[in-house]
Parts: sequence; structure tokens; C-alpha cells
Amino acid sequence: MARKARTSRQPAVRPRAERPAVLPAEPAEPVAVDGLTPRRAALVVAALTVVAFINSFFGVFVLDDIHEIERNPHLAGSFWEAMTQGKILPPRPLPYLTFALDHRLWGVRPYGYHLLNVAIHATAALALFSLVRRSLLTPGVRQRFAGRATLLATVIAILWAVHPLQTQAVTYVYQRIESLTGMCMLVCLACYARAAPAQAGGRWDGRWLAGSLAAAAGAMASKENAVVLPLLVLAWDWFFVALPTGEAEAPSDGRLRAWLVGLWPRRWFYAGLTASWGILAAVLLGQSAEYQEFRELQHQPWHYLLTQSEVILYYLRLAVWPVGQQIDYASWPVAESLAEVWPAFLTVGLLVAVTAVGTLRRQAWAAPGVLFFLALAPTSSLMPIEAVANEHRMYVALAAVVTVVVLAADAAGRWLAARRPDSWLADRRLGPALAGVVIVALIGLTQLRNQLYATQLGVWYDLLAKDKGSFRAYHSMANTLDAEGDVILALQMAEQAIRLRPSCEVLGKLAEARWQAGDRDVAIGYLKLGLDVSREELPETAREFRRYAVGLATFSRTLKDFDAMRQWCEEALAVPDGPQGPETKIMVSARLMLAEYWQAQQNDALADQFSREAVELAMQPARPPVQVAVDAAVCRATILKQQGRQSEACGLLAQCKSRLLATAGPSRDDRESIELVSTLLTRCLAGAD
Repeated sequence: MARKARTSRQPAVRPRAERPAVLPAEPAEPVAVDGLTPRRAALVVAALTVVAFINSFFGVFVLDDIHEIERNPHLAGSFWEAMTQGKILPPRPLPYLTFALDHRLWGVRPYGYHLLNVAIHATAALALFSLVRRSLLTPGVRQRFAGRATLLATVIAILWAVHPLQTQAVTYVYQRIESLTGMCMLVCLACYARAAPAQAGGRWDGRWLAGSLAAAAGAMASKENAVVLPLLVLAWDWFFVALPTGEAEAPSDGRLRAWLVGLWPRRWFYAGLTASWGILAAVLLGQSAEYQEFRELQHQPWHYLLTQSEVILYYLRLAVWPVGQQIDYASWPVAESLAEVWPAFLTVGLLVAVTAVGTLRRQAWAAPGVLFFLALAPTSSLMPIEAVANEHRMYVALAAVVTVVVLAADAAGRWLAARRPDSWLADRRLGPALAGVVIVALIGLTQLRNQLYATQLGVWYDLLAKDKGSFRAYHSMANTLDAEGDVILALQMAEQAIRLRPSCEVLGKLAEARWQAGDRDVAIGYLKLGLDVSREELPETAREFRRYAVGLATFSRTLKDFDAMRQWCEEALAVPDGPQGPETKIMVSARLMLAEYWQAQQNDALADQFSREAVELAMQPARPPVQVAVDAAVCRATILKQQGRQSEACGLLAQCKSRLLATAGPSRDDRESIELVSTLLTRCLAGAD
């Protein structure tokens, strides 16, 4: 009997459970246009950005560049000193750190500073390219832009980067504070978009979220307008992050609830983003005394808001038709009633309302509007700023305008091609060709604008050709002409400047520069001209009149003409206060010189009176100006000691030291002044002279 063959029984193989796939953070574009890969597109964006600004390397320092970079001694000190001490304007830590690095590399040669400015701008353009491309490839809009996302993002980034409206933020070196802030904001948004998964429920990339937080910190350390960045990130999340299946079609309250639930896994990211506001708060608190907006109200908030409606429409006009640009808009009239600007106010209000409706409905077309209005909100709303308009404020907001124009043109082209498929309008090369023509034209305009920065007089002649009433143009031209030795023309320009703006300090600065150069007669002539012009408008120009009078008294003191010194000081004090009130430093200086004069004349009563008044004035503010307070305390202490009142002198110095230690800032000058008071106090207590 044949043996029955044994059949081996194989154990059943249990199918392996498939691990849930991690959805890629890199969304795939269905079809690339003409082989335009993201890497090639990025190279084109960077290259054309450099081409547009290549001639900016020949630019010189202008306007705020001169005192904040070229003549700023703090940039040669420690990095901390450079980050916390400006020459005249409040320092922004990160931009001023880059200025200090440039100073170590290039000294005061402008081309090195321009090189970094262009590098920052190119980086911002690449970040915008990435942000737009990834936004167009998010689930909600991907089908609409299938195969064209890279091309559209490339065109948008190039148009934004080479637009002549960007010259003030790039070619004007000091406005690195604007371009660096904008770069950090765009990098923050691009990193956040890069971290987002391609489909709902996917995993977020923590590395890119960390990069987004780092960029946010950099933005907050660069300029105050970065305050809106967390809101911009939240807006991108609202418009472009995919909701779970089924929730996207839910009613609006259901979509909002699903979106809020979806935010919870990223709560630590948003906590860090919110914490970045602390960096900005620390900068503002540490430098609050340096911000003009915190010291005196330049405009009424309502008047400023009304004016901004016309300013915003002007920005939009420049974005679409960049003709008539100016480096300064100090002559822009401030509206005082709605009747003056109601058409502009109504137009901007309508744009805001349309954006708000689209946002509430979670429509992606509203995203550029949110970017535009949020980017301009810190400078074009209720917070009054001395300059009501500046082109560099459009640095980030311009991206919204360019995006709308490009996507609208793309939609119009596709609609026309669908209507007439056999005509030349259907040629797929038409759109890129038209974009190329516009890009070439913008590059040409940008390079023409860059050429104005090749000399210090270039931008000011251009400004005067467009605005004959610009006091700042006359002011800056007077400084430049005086430095070139053309005193007569400088005097004419300076006189025009102070007649247009009596508070303009051009004559005082020119006089100081001439005095230090040894041209004493010219220096005195500058101050006397200012005195004569300001005398015509008293008492409205009382503050300016006193500055010139005390300046003449200071010069007379140096020349040892003490009778003339007394005369100028008494004339300064005799003028009634103007609408701005007295200026502490000037009033203290006049009294100190009078105290010294009467002490030399052995008139103890008048010396005591003026020195006491000087100390009281210097110590009156909540945060006394350190150098002024020290000068007043030292002068009075010296007079008291000469009168044999040693204990009173020691008490005064001790009081001054205690007050200044409680209120002084971290600057080196402040520390040195307090150390001087400490030394004098020690010597006073020891009984030394």
C-alpha cells in the first residue's frame, strides 16, 4: 500500500498591518511648466533681484545713514553697545548688530553695506517665492492652480523683488531695519507653510516650526511693525491649512470649531509665537525715551487715520504705476475732517469690508487683503507717526498687491483662452512673455531710481523737482553743500528749510560743525541767521529762538566774552514760552551759564538762585536727561563749595546719584556720568576740593 504523501502544512502568514503613512510636507505639483523646477525658479528669482539692484552698490550714505552709520561711534564699540545705543534715532537690536558687523568688515565704505542689503532682499524674495508656491499647492486651491503654482510664484516673487517701490528699503542703507524685518516675517511665514502637511491630518514638521519661531524672534528684534506677525501666521493657518474630511463643507461655525480644534496640537508653537512679543516689548521699554512717538504727539489719532486713507490709495497707485516716487513725504498735508478725504476713506473702508467678509467665509482670495492691511496697520492706522507716508512701509504689503495682480491676470488669461481657444490669446507663452516685459521695465525703473543714491544731492534734487515745499530737502542739501565748502548756497538752503519748518535744527548743526572745524565767524553767522528768522514768528518759535540764543552764548563763553554770554542767556530766558513749552536742556544750560557768570562776579545770591533753578529743572522730568542733570548738579555743588556750604554740596551730589541710578539707561555715556558724580561725592565727603 503506497504511503500517502505527507503534505507539509505551512503556517498561515498573517498580513502585516500597514503603518499609517506620514503625509509629505512637500506638496507635489501635478505638472511643471516647461521644466521649471522650484530650484531653477529660486535661482532665477535670486539672479534677477541682484540684477535689479546691482548698481545700488555705488550708492552713498544719505539722510539717516550719515548719523546712524557713518558717524555713529557706538558701532565701533562692543556688539551690545551697538545694539542698544543709537546716535540720534532709537536702535533696533538686530539691524544695528548687522551695522556693527558691517562696520568691522568695511568701515564706513558704503558698498559693503549695500551688499548685505541686497542679500537680505534676495533672501526675502526667496521666502516669498516659497510661501506663495506652497500656498497655491494647499488642498483648498491646489486644483485651481494645477501645474502653474511654481511659475506663478516665480513671477510674483520677481515682480515684488525688482519693483522700484522697494528701492527705499534696499538702496537706502538705514532702511535695512525695514527690509530685515520684512525678510524675517516672510521667512517665518514660509517656514510655517513648509511645516504644514499636504493633507488634513498629516504630521507637522517640528524643524520648520522651530525655524518659524526663530524668524519671528528676529523680526521682533528688528522693528515695531513686526507686532502683527503672529496674526499673519494665524491668518495663513485659517486660510490654507486643510480641515478634516467633511468639516470643510460644514457651516461657518462648524468650520471655525474644527479649525480651533486643529490648532490644539500646535499650541506650543503658538505659545512661542506669542512669547516673541516679549522681545518687542523689552526693546520698546528699554528705548521708550528715544521714540519721538512716546515723547510728544505729532498728530491727533483721528486726523492721522483720516490722512492714511489717502496715503494707502497712493501706495496702491505706486504699486501699479511706480512714477513720482520720493524719498520723503514730510509735506503731506494732514486731514482734519472727514469731508477732506471722504472718497478715499470710503474706498479704503470698502476694501477692508470686502476683505473682512472673505476672511469670515474662509475664502483664500481674501488672504492678500489680510496681508496688506495687517502689514500696514502699525503705520497706517491710529498710531500717529511724524512722517505720515514713507515708501519703505510697503515692503511686505507690496507682496499682497503683486499677488492679486498676477493671479487676476492669470485668471483673465485663462478665461479669454477658453472663450477663444483658436486665437493667439490661447498661446500658453503669452502670459510668461508679458510678465517678462513687465519685469524688464521694472528693473529699468529700479536701476534709474538707484542712480539717484549715487550722490548725496541726487535724491534731494529729485525731491525738490516734485515737492518745492520739502523742508527736509533744503535741510539735507544745506548740510551737503556746507560739507563741500559752498557756504553761501548752504545758507540759502538752510534759510529756506527753517522758514518752511522753524523747528528744523539745520542751522544749529551747521554751526556746530563749522565751529569744530575752526570757522568761527561762519558758525556764528549761521546761529544769528536762525535767531533773526525765528524772532519773526515769536512766541510760536520760542523754543527755536532759545536754541540759537543759547548756542551763541556757548560760543561767547568759549571766546571768553562773558558779557555777551550773559546777554544771550538773559535774552533766551526773557522770551515767553511757545505752544510746545520750554525745552529742559536749553533752559538748564542758560541758567548754568548765568550761575557761573554771577559767581565770577561774586554775586552769591544770583549764582545760588540760577544754579538752584537749573537743578530743579533738570530733576523735574520723571526720567531726567542724565548729562543735563549731572551738569546742573556738578555746577551747583561747585558753587556751594565755593560759598563754604560743603555739607549741602555733598547732599546734592548724593541725591543726584541716587535719582540717576534709579532712572538712567544702560548706555556708556550714562554710566560714565554717574561715575563722575560718584567720584565727586567721594571727594566731597573727604573734604577735598
